Amino acid sequence: MNMLLAVVCGVLCLGGAVDDRAAPAAMIETARLEASIRGLPTKRAARGDVAHQKGLLETEALLELWLKDLGYTPRRLPLTWNLKYQADEEKKAGVPESQQAPETNAGLAERTWHNIVVELPGKTLPKEVLILACHFDAVPGAPGADDNGTGVAALLEIARVLKGVPMERTVRMIFFNLEEVGLRGSMEYVKRDLPKDEKVIGMVSLEMLGYFTDAPNSQRSPIGKIEGVFDPPTVGDFIAIATIQKFSEFARRLDAEMRAAAPGLKTVVADFMPVAPPDFLRSDHAPFMLTGKPGVMLTDTSNFRNPHYHKPTDTIETLDMERFTLVVRGVAGAAHAIAGPIPPAPKAPGANEKPRTGEARGDGSGK
Repeated sequence: MNMLLAVVCGVLCLGGAVDDRAAPAAMIETARLEASIRGLPTKRAARGDVAHQKGLLETEALLELWLKDLGYTPRRLPLTWNLKYQADEEKKAGVPESQQAPETNAGLAERTWHNIVVELPGKTLPKEVLILACHFDAVPGAPGADDNGTGVAALLEIARVLKGVPMERTVRMIFFNLEEVGLRGSMEYVKRDLPKDEKVIGMVSLEMLGYFTDAPNSQRSPIGKIEGVFDPPTVGDFIAIATIQKFSEFARRLDAEMRAAAPGLKTVVADFMPVAPPDFLRSDHAPFMLTGKPGVMLTDTSNFRNPHYHKPTDTIETLDMERFTLVVRGVAGAAHAIAGPIPPAPKAPGANEKPRTGEARGDGSGK
């Protein structure tokens, strides 16, 4: 284990799960979020060269290690992919030749990747499932601090603060691979691995959460002004919650619970479109949403705000850690509330009281 990994593991793992009587949102720590982002390999792209692909495999192993140290038993769900494999699949599907992937992948053979899954089973409604997810792969040449080191760090920290907290519904946390090559990880999960006997009450994709700015005209929008419905913000000082009208109820509940758990958090809910525009389908919530499950994307809006998107400058130094921490507190609190917190059982009267001097201790001694 190298020195950086040792330090990161120490920061992430010391302290373990929180007391179930504590509010999870209050337990989120900026230092842990930063340690997670710094601990990720800066080369972790399936579409990249040998170093990138090795880095992506290393990221899978790191996530398993960190989750085990938090007391979880991670599941590895296999994904087979490389560019040649994708090209073959596209040919079978009848994709026009001009749109097919090139039949090359840095000379590497077909490779198996993995999604990483952990969960907290619900105590009374285990078949009702809230899914929190992020992707951990990046693109070649970009260190991926915001995209999507912030999502990974957020989900790890939420996993820590919710561990051991009793809730009515199941909370499942999924670290998706291969998002950057066409949402392959989430598509395969929805198609093959999502249990058919469960009800997904909501799915939240944590997609770039750490870039904020107060500069005028720093925010663009994929949707223009709609009179009486939507006035596009022009300052990049908020976190967006994006979905379609059908899932507005879940989006609004998520928004309300986030703001209640993180006072001062600024949000914008975009849930007024009956059909998702292309830019609303750019993260791992899309396969859930397109199959009728309440999926939302939580995002700082990526290239509509962040000038470092998919560039070598996407580093932790560009992030606003204070506002990022506030977002994570909001998600942790919302997840806890939506999953249904179970109050601790009342203690028996006098259970913690110490005998007063001269009072019988129940051992017959009277001392």
